[in-house]
Amino acid sequence: MTEPDETVPPAAAPRAAGPLRIGLLGPFQVTAAGAPVPVAGGRQRAVLAALALAAGRPVRSSVLARQLWGEDTPSARHRLHAVVNRLRQAIGAGAVRAAAGEYALNVPPEAVDVHRFRALAAERGGGAAELERLDAALALWRGDPLVDVEAEALALAHVPALVEERLRVVERRADLVLETGGHAELVGELSELTARHPLREFLWSRLILALHRSGRQAEALAAYQRIRTLLADRLGVDPGDELQRAHLAVLRAAPAPAAPVPGAVAAPAPRQLAADVAAFTGRAAVLADLDRFLDGAGEPGRPPVPVAVVSGPAGVGKTTLAVHWAHRVADRFPDGHLHLNLGGHWPGEPSADAALMTVLLSLGVPPERIPPDTDGRSATLRTALAGRRVLMLLDDVRDAAQVRPLLPGEGSLVLVTSRNRLRSLRRREGAHLVDLEPFTPEESAALLGGVLGPEAVAGHAGAIAELAGLCGHLPLAVALAAERVRDTGVPLPALVEEARDGGSRLDALDDGADDVRKVFSWSYRALPDAEAAMFRALGTAPGPSVGTAAAAALAGTDAHDAQRLLESLVDQNLLRRPRPGRYELHDLLRVYAAELAAAAGTAPKTLERLLDWYTAAGLAARAHLQPTSVDPSLGAPGAGAPAFADAQQALDWFETEHDNLIAAVGAAADAGLDRHCWRLVHLLWAHLDRCRAWPEIAALGAAGLAAARRAGDRFGEAEMLTMAASLRHLGRFEESIASQREALELYRELGSAAGQATVLNNLGMVFRSMGRHEEAIDHLRRCAALDEASGDAGDLAVSLFNLARSYIDAGRAGEAVEAATRSLDLLRGLGHRRGEGRAMEAIGFAHGLRGEHEAAAAWLRDASAVFAEIGDRWYESVSLTALGRSLRALGRRGEAAAALERALALATALGDPRAAEIRALLAE
Repeated sequence: MTEPDETVPPAAAPRAAGPLRIGLLGPFQVTAAGAPVPVAGGRQRAVLAALALAAGRPVRSSVLARQLWGEDTPSARHRLHAVVNRLRQAIGAGAVRAAAGEYALNVPPEAVDVHRFRALAAERGGGAAELERLDAALALWRGDPLVDVEAEALALAHVPALVEERLRVVERRADLVLETGGHAELVGELSELTARHPLREFLWSRLILALHRSGRQAEALAAYQRIRTLLADRLGVDPGDELQRAHLAVLRAAPAPAAPVPGAVAAPAPRQLAADVAAFTGRAAVLADLDRFLDGAGEPGRPPVPVAVVSGPAGVGKTTLAVHWAHRVADRFPDGHLHLNLGGHWPGEPSADAALMTVLLSLGVPPERIPPDTDGRSATLRTALAGRRVLMLLDDVRDAAQVRPLLPGEGSLVLVTSRNRLRSLRRREGAHLVDLEPFTPEESAALLGGVLGPEAVAGHAGAIAELAGLCGHLPLAVALAAERVRDTGVPLPALVEEARDGGSRLDALDDGADDVRKVFSWSYRALPDAEAAMFRALGTAPGPSVGTAAAAALAGTDAHDAQRLLESLVDQNLLRRPRPGRYELHDLLRVYAAELAAAAGTAPKTLERLLDWYTAAGLAARAHLQPTSVDPSLGAPGAGAPAFADAQQALDWFETEHDNLIAAVGAAADAGLDRHCWRLVHLLWAHLDRCRAWPEIAALGAAGLAAARRAGDRFGEAEMLTMAASLRHLGRFEESIASQREALELYRELGSAAGQATVLNNLGMVFRSMGRHEEAIDHLRRCAALDEASGDAGDLAVSLFNLARSYIDAGRAGEAVEAATRSLDLLRGLGHRRGEGRAMEAIGFAHGLRGEHEAAAAWLRDASAVFAEIGDRWYESVSLTALGRSLRALGRRGEAAAALERALALATALGDPRAAEIRALLAE
């Protein structure tokens, strides 16, 4: 049936006088210029509510019909048209626009209290400003949402999520109030909330905390006993770790810790400090100063987070000192030691986002629980470290902006090294500044004597003093000079004579290090040709470290020979080996090696060999993570690529090489190697997508797109535009759609059906994220048609599964069963067990949507068995929860309870926030 013409005449005048405001967070409410606008009839309110929840986006008439009457028939659409006409008479004809079978509300999102609430709740920042916003957000709630809207399907789709959002805001507000010392004022509010949500452990832990910090220890202990009894009687479980820690804190009369970050899993306390120097020399006064600083950190008036900044020129020994002192005080921080090199003087140093991601993963926070933005990740870090004593060493920091997002909460220590003094950290965070100077003459003499031994230095005090002076008293240069004397047997006076006559400045070094190049040249000129070539090649590597295979590619040799050369450089103190198989150059030696490579004219070819190897290795790793590729021009990995036994080895490789690959992208762009640039970005995508590193994907995608366009590579341009589908995870939907449409046109021009299918799938997923279900279905249908025509069973199985989930979102259960069943048949043929489980689960969801709970239970039971077989505990928990719902609908409450208890145990072990939902189901 053709939709009636619903175009609004331009002259139609609105019935409501003034801009509309719509209230859904409580009894239905519509006002204009402060005056109530009556909307009679439950169907009119339901249509207006559905359109208001869509935030101005068009909603298909078929979707509205299902939400109101549970069916999409010609009769239902005719009734919908009549309801919309009556609604326009009430609120004004111009308030609802219609075209091509869609309706949209012509009001801005901020005119609807739901969207105002979400906007206020989304802003972070902490402190009084965030607390004020959260209070304003909660003030918008006047009762239960959609309480008098007569549309069960609409309520089921939105009310549980809204209630959960409100509770999370309440919980966030409680934490902010507690941080500001408002313990007493929270007691009444939290008591009421625990009565309404008796099994929500978060609220009970905060009530116990508020009572405890208000001096009401007896009541805090009584509250713990109440929740403990409730959990035992209703669920048969003990209180979680969070409640137990709060209880223990009350018993010890100590400040109770904050909750762990949602989604964090138990992980070993990180122990990341580099190895201490075996024979540390000098710096007694500086070490004593740092000891006094830490001893006084807890005194009144001191900053809550002690921060010490060790600054000084390159080569002065900042990292060596920091690592040595960190080991001295490590036992005072039993909850972990984090060591992060921020690469302040590398090209393309790590962003705050990337650094936060690294730290959070080290602390055991799952990738899917890490927010995409810097503020969110910073808040997650503070929550993860709340109540814990952790030492954090931030090495080679460029400026204070790199440090601030990484600062933990009270009880931890932050130790920073930098070539800059970072005075703003002192002004704002009260940091303790330590200016590290070159060695004193006595310290330089002690280091030389310690390396050479008393016999070699006896009677040569003048030569020692002159040699140390020629080294600028920089510890790195003094140590290299000592190694040169020890390893070659050149007498001290002869080496000093050589130093007077040769060498020139290393221009990239800081002032005061003018003669350090001479010292480096002594070590370099003593190298055999092969070791010298390896040293020069290492200066070309753009990242902070190299593995043996990458070094072999740099030097144009095999892995066995490369390891021999690398170990020889380590033995001569020209290279560091922080852990087996990984090698690093000191910053100064990196500058020197790079200058040597440039002078020899070998740098361009050396870099290209390394980029070729990263591309080959990335192809081999990605083959385990993303088996299909739409770009045949990427080719096969090649003979020099490493072999990966499975997906886990591939993931481990990407994680190890993460910083190097990011740096390689920048180096390729700087060197004009644009094809290498976009190909590396393309290969990084699967790894970054798994890590939910959406900001990094956005930044790298932009760099890759620019490179592909410079190269005139249309295929590369299409690939980089395709990556922009990830922008949907950042809420940048329109940018994502525009990029995908541009990519679609390019793939059409290039005749790539596979590329078109990928983009259509991406567009379907973007529209699904936006709640535009009919558009998602349309694009996914087209994707499936192309996949079917290509004969690629794997791609077709994925597109059919995504189509099935979109059908479920739209309430089209029959079509969902058909698509998911086809997907399942294909996946069985491919032996893809996880995919089989997902397809079975989707079939179960669809049957449940139609009220066919016997069929739903059977499919969901099979799905949970598959997930248990392959060890996928998250999806096992999801399918068991749905199974419990279906069994309960069938009246089989004992079986339902067993399924839900197993789901709860899995969710709790994973730190999944859905555990609260499952507990609530069990309590019903």
